[in-house]
Amino acid sequence: MRSYKLLLSIGLATITFLLTLGYLSQEGLSDAQHNIWEPTSKRIQRFFPDRQQKILSNPNEKYITFYPHSGLHNQRLGLLNAMVLAKALDRTLILPQINLGKGVYWADSPLLAQKLSDCPEKPLSERNGLCADYRKYVPVPVSTVFDLSALHRLGIRYIQRDDMRTTYFHDRFGFEEDNIYQVNDDKRSSYRIYDSINSTEPLNKFKYRINLQDLEERTEQLIEFGSLFGTPRLVLDARNDLYWLLQHLSGEIGFGNPTVMQEALNIVSLLGGPGNFVSVHLRTGDGVFKTIMTRTMDKVRQTLERYTTLHRMHHEQEYAIMARLQALAQEGQTRELLNECTAIQHHRDLLHPRLRLIFMATDTAQPRQTLPDLFEEFVCLFTLPDFPEIVQETVEGASPAAREQNDHFGPLLLPLVDAEVASHGSFFVGTRKSTFSKYIQFRNRRFLSYYPFAAEP
Repeated sequence: MRSYKLLLSIGLATITFLLTLGYLSQEGLSDAQHNIWEPTSKRIQRFFPDRQQKILSNPNEKYITFYPHSGLHNQRLGLLNAMVLAKALDRTLILPQINLGKGVYWADSPLLAQKLSDCPEKPLSERNGLCADYRKYVPVPVSTVFDLSALHRLGIRYIQRDDMRTTYFHDRFGFEEDNIYQVNDDKRSSYRIYDSINSTEPLNKFKYRINLQDLEERTEQLIEFGSLFGTPRLVLDARNDLYWLLQHLSGEIGFGNPTVMQEALNIVSLLGGPGNFVSVHLRTGDGVFKTIMTRTMDKVRQTLERYTTLHRMHHEQEYAIMARLQALAQEGQTRELLNECTAIQHHRDLLHPRLRLIFMATDTAQPRQTLPDLFEEFVCLFTLPDFPEIVQETVEGASPAAREQNDHFGPLLLPLVDAEVASHGSFFVGTRKSTFSKYIQFRNRRFLSYYPFAAEP
């Protein structure tokens, strides 16, 4: 029965992927090969489907926009906040290009807008000084990375910028300065936005308060924010509809890139299907996260023990299985190890926690060499490098989806594949304070809400 359900879930996931692929192909992904490090001017993408033209043709339409910064998942948090504000203010959201490359620093307004305009246009050799953090900046339309179909269902209007030049609003809309309300963003956490003038929630780290009511009264055609990054940016304690919307979007706005979806599903299939494995995100790259790595794995141990029944197989049988699997690992027979680990998960309720199949998303280079103790303890622990064919296919853009879309983002997509695989676990343990973990957590909850039989009993 369980095998039937797993096959059914894989089939449904495949259908979802095909629908996503069709949707994204209509969204107009890049139609020409390009070098991702080239200046933006050499590879501008015109991104105005018919529905966007309808918005642009309305002279009374009003808009909001903002400027993204930092890593991809921090940019996503800014996107989510902007989507909620667009809905609350009944304005069309002008989506900025997002950065798929190395994160760039926040800057105060209007410096951030100026850097996003000027730095990508410079040759790499001239990206120094204020542009030094833009050497691996890769601007793309939001829908190149994220699935925006939820916005259509929710009635959130949007258009996507095809460049980040400071002249964009004048050139595209004819806006003059007196028709743009620029929200002052002169500090790292300048403004906190409240849904009610009666809210008593303190500012905390933010410098000043903006009430949603005041924004509703602005008559300018464009409200231009600086940063909208931060989970506590919006205080939504009076409008239940807006609170629900933010939570809903947090689960719905996920990766929609065809290459990411296809390669992730390939790995999920090799792991035995959705819900056949446990997911972990272990971030080790930054000092602050290294200190909580032990806590993350302790939580994994505690959670696995909680889901283990009292009717386990005899300990001698467990030790024999562990010894056989550890021998395969030491011999470097990763595929044989995966096959055996996957096979024994059909009786996972009887397994010792150390025998559970685990997929770990991590920024650790060469995890088996860097974290040998973890792999010795959890013999059925696997990471993205354990699937070299899929990694190579992603990096080289050799998958059918990549060839179909002329997708040449290569290694930049690997962390996205990592997250997408992890979101299909029977439960997920993340790294505290990591926005990458928070993203997987929301997506895993969404997955389990659609496939509750995949969750731990």
